[in-house]
Amino acid sequence: MSPVSDEDESLEEMDPAELIEQADAAKEAGDKATAAKLYNSAGNIYMSVAEYAEALACFEKSLTLYTEIKDETGTSDTLYNLGVAQINLEKWEEAVKTCQTAMKMFEKLSNNDGAADAMYGLALAYLGMHDFDKAMDYFNKAQKAYKALGNEQGVASTIMDIGNAYSDKEDWDTAELTFKKALKIYRDLDDKAGIADALSLLGDISEMRKNERKSAEYFVEAAQCYLDAQIFDIAREVVERAEQKLWDVPKATRRRLRKMVDDIKDALPEEEPEEAEEELGDEDFDEDMLDADLEGHESDDSDSDE
Repeated sequence: MSPVSDEDESLEEMDPAELIEQADAAKEAGDKATAAKLYNSAGNIYMSVAEYAEALACFEKSLTLYTEIKDETGTSDTLYNLGVAQINLEKWEEAVKTCQTAMKMFEKLSNNDGAADAMYGLALAYLGMHDFDKAMDYFNKAQKAYKALGNEQGVASTIMDIGNAYSDKEDWDTAELTFKKALKIYRDLDDKAGIADALSLLGDISEMRKNERKSAEYFVEAAQCYLDAQIFDIAREVVERAEQKLWDVPKATRRRLRKMVDDIKDALPEEEPEEAEEELGDEDFDEDMLDADLEGHESDDSDSDE
């Protein structure tokens, strides 16, 4: 989940430390409204680079000022942002209180989008506290709210987290059905990154169930979608997972997936030198070995995909 964006998008390109200096100066000059906005913007930037402790400190300063000047819109938005930071820092009880307060303020202001986001935050916070029932209650409330708003992205994101919650409980049947629901929405939206995430999680479940063929197919399609979304690091990781499974699938499936894997790998940009990892013996790997008749790995119906 993401914090509420500041209305001035130009601030997002600035150094957060510089914004904090400007906020300090504005506060010193008695311009609390400007200071609150600048602290909030700095917090959003810190959130975008996963500097959650720094973000939390900024949101707390912003919240204090918005409260002092009785700016309810600024207060509600910053409360939600603070709750998101607390969730990322696993401050679960604090996050519950913060998101509850934000939700009530959003409802008072008739900000239905904000209220839905706060419900989503409450679900994640309760899940962090291992209160599964309350988490599911708020996930369902958030899903209904997003649906009423026509926010299909919000609906899909909520369903994905419901699936993750069931996966954590090792309820693979429910998790699989849930991820497939999210996948359908992401396909309707043509959201390549969302499609890839859902497919990757379905691949994980198939792997848990020892269905190597299905897992490999999910991972290959996920890698292609990550590639299409230009999320190259994850595409590389997922296609490698798919490739490792080619030893353990029927020959016809292996031949079909082999070309797809090669095409994805060929389309991926080269890794930066500092990011590339050397693999022992990689230069001696003979890919033709994958097409050899590996009798020990194939069943009697190895020439059939189904």
